[in-house]
Amino acid sequence: MVFKKSYGFAYLTPVLVLTGILYLMIVWNLVASLTVWNGILPTWKWAGFANYLNLFSLERFWDNLRHNVIWLVVFIVPTTFLGFVLADFFSAMKRTEVVFRQIFLYPMALSYIVTGTLWAWMYDPSSGLVNSLLAAFHVDVARLGWIADPNIAIYCMIVAGFWQYVGFAVVVYLGAIRGLPTEMFEAARLDGASRVRVMFGITFPNVGHGTLITTTMLAIFTVKTFDLVYIMTGGGPGDHTEVLPFLMYQVAYSQRDFGMGTAISTVILLFAAIMVIPYSNWAIKKWVRE
Repeated sequence: MVFKKSYGFAYLTPVLVLTGILYLMIVWNLVASLTVWNGILPTWKWAGFANYLNLFSLERFWDNLRHNVIWLVVFIVPTTFLGFVLADFFSAMKRTEVVFRQIFLYPMALSYIVTGTLWAWMYDPSSGLVNSLLAAFHVDVARLGWIADPNIAIYCMIVAGFWQYVGFAVVVYLGAIRGLPTEMFEAARLDGASRVRVMFGITFPNVGHGTLITTTMLAIFTVKTFDLVYIMTGGGPGDHTEVLPFLMYQVAYSQRDFGMGTAISTVILLFAAIMVIPYSNWAIKKWVRE
């Protein structure tokens, strides 16, 4: 069978159509963010950059952006680190590795609504599992409000996200580690290298592709975090757990200000691009050089 370029374009047509629709929606969103749109039906009344100027003047917007940054740092680093350590530990196992892998991966199969509901109940100050366990060890839980405490509520939510996504990091790193040649590990063991030195001196530098996939996907998750916020705290106490996607929902669907809502969504898109694209380019170039 003679291959023709037209066949390739034919096979790519569905993907190109879907990609075109995606970019068309982004352009539509950008145009809508430059209009005054209050209500269900679009008015297409030109407003220029008024929505963005009003948005940047809101202290609530900057608080939400700061919360997104907290998610990025406090969520990605521990999830990636523990995922790698567990993956390296499991890679030395044989049959039992499958069991542990499934245990850690199971939370990924749950929807965010189920996860949020589960952890909201666990954090309940009066009847939650966390305070019940602490009370069993005679810990004074009277002041432990968890997600009701504005000082620690966002970190309690990050723990829920960590619980759901650490299995993803484990599976990605397991695949990356299993693809490494065994000769380098055998040589390190013959030289007397300790397990920890092999882990961080040999294994980790050679699974950069796993780190790239893990951190990029976790960054995308944190930028668009909405479900856990909506289910666990509703943005409270006050606005101490609000993030940009939740603010977009409130402005667009509760206040019916779709012009401002699309402006927030555009900022989220730019924020995600600024976080992901430069790091991905740097990591890919570094990986290729090595």
